[in-house]
Amino acid sequence: NMKLGGLGPDYETIKEKKEKLKLQKEYSRQIKEYNMRNITVVQRLPAKPQVSSVSRQKALEYAKKIPRPKTFITKQPEQEVKEEVVPQAPAGPSLPPLPSLESLWNRHQKEKELVAAFKTLHIL
Repeated sequence: NMKLGGLGPDYETIKEKKEKLKLQKEYSRQIKEYNMRNITVVQRLPAKPQVSSVSRQKALEYAKKIPRPKTFITKQPEQEVKEEVVPQAPAGPSLPPLPSLESLWNRHQKEKELVAAFKTLHIL
């Protein structure tokens, strides 16, 4: 009772697939209609009451009173800043001053110490 292969299109399987697709589309249409009816019921619920501007003002005032977190800013002493300036050539084009190698090395060492301190505190 089995039909084995063939060279032409199999109209029976195509017809079955077409019928299955038609049933799926019909089912999805019914679900869509059902959902549309339920959504209109949900939209009729009362909206939230408007928040008065008085409570907003109180919130803004409270926010102003909260202390801000402190940021870690490392400033170099004035002596190091003076050492970083390298004299420019008088006849050359005006270039920004370049920091000296020693000042860069000192800065690198200080930043390494800061990173190590953060790691011991488990911040990083």
